Amino acid sequence: AHLGGGLCFYEFMPEVKEAFKNVFYDTAASPFLYSNDIYKFLGKFLKEKVIFGTDYPLLTTKRYLKGMETLDLETQEMILSKNARRLFERT
Repeated sequence: AHLGGGLCFYEFMPEVKEAFKNVFYDTAASPFLYSNDIYKFLGKFLKEKVIFGTDYPLLTTKRYLKGMETLDLETQEMILSKNARRLFERT
């Protein structure tokens, strides 16, 4: 949860990347923990491993979508729905 509490940054280490090949991260609470620049990072390095999540009703979807405005539409679709669909089709 919450982008792994920063755990996702360790995926730059090859052994961690391999160990976490089946790990996904959610966006819940990210506006509390990170600046909107986190979405640029996710779009560049982890777009296939991030699933949209909120802390609704504490945070609304609107706040997350505002942060994702800098991402291209394909990356937004991956985070908002395609990654979750792909994950749950595997199980």
